[in-house]
Amino acid sequence: MEDGSNSREILLEIQGEAVKPDEALRPSIDVSEPGPHDPLMKWAERNIGEDRNTKLELIEELRSMIFERGECVPDRTDDVFLLRFLRARHFIVRMAHRLIVNYHAFREENPNYFGNVDFKTMLDIAEAEIFSVPPYVNEDGRRMLFFRIGKWNTSRFTTEALFQAVIFLIQTAILEPKHQILGGVCVMDVGDLGANHAWYLSPSIVKHMLAVAYSSIPHRIEAVHIINVSKIFDCAFGMLKPFLSDYVKAKIVIHPDLESLHKHVSPKYLPERYGGIHKDYRFDEWIAVLNENEGLLDEMGACGYEGGREFLKNLRL
Repeated sequence: MEDGSNSREILLEIQGEAVKPDEALRPSIDVSEPGPHDPLMKWAERNIGEDRNTKLELIEELRSMIFERGECVPDRTDDVFLLRFLRARHFIVRMAHRLIVNYHAFREENPNYFGNVDFKTMLDIAEAEIFSVPPYVNEDGRRMLFFRIGKWNTSRFTTEALFQAVIFLIQTAILEPKHQILGGVCVMDVGDLGANHAWYLSPSIVKHMLAVAYSSIPHRIEAVHIINVSKIFDCAFGMLKPFLSDYVKAKIVIHPDLESLHKHVSPKYLPERYGGIHKDYRFDEWIAVLNENEGLLDEMGACGYEGGREFLKNLRL
């Protein structure tokens, strides 16, 4: 559990300087592991149980559990890969094992979310600004994902294409140890949510949403902020709510107005449309950074994205 005041002080130390103006910002993906004296590791030890004295031992315990139980046959069992699952589950080995089993089952059940990706369509989704990832992090040092459901043209983009895009973004974020440790934040704008969108909230789609957000991908969403709510949203959320665990419900904050949102996310870390100071960013500006490191391209290839390297190589910063 987070120790409120002490954890906040550490997070402020992690965040460091205030976010820069847009003209000075440049997308980046930091894959360097924090050093033993980095404030981030102090936070990790207090809040997710990451202890440098036992970390390698727990990685080995997880690796042994995978082979002994045989519930999945992962393509990778290297330390870097397994560490992502331990961080996502607070270094509780049995829970990390369940997550890796869920991850591989989800991939096997939904191969098109990870393979056969139409990268041209993914670029179209980026251009439509359904999802966006700013180059800056919030006041807690966490990456943010903005989702504007009203931008989704249901006759143009299938739910499969949206899942492909958001999973690709999450897989990219997971490459950053800082994201693995701190988790991320989602701001969901449900303004202009229509009946055509709500129609797609079938039990299977809801199940996949929860799998991506919480149960089957090695990451943590620390908060989901929902804004611009309407009666249609209230009805849609009412249908969704029975599927949510208490743990997931506790992560969701529904805001009546932007003033409420600003109590959780400072305007310094928001786009102008939400009372902030920044422009909107297309997510292809962020993932284009993968081009700068062959190792990153290899990592995305290891996730099963055929043609991903060529697609990323054609992106420009």
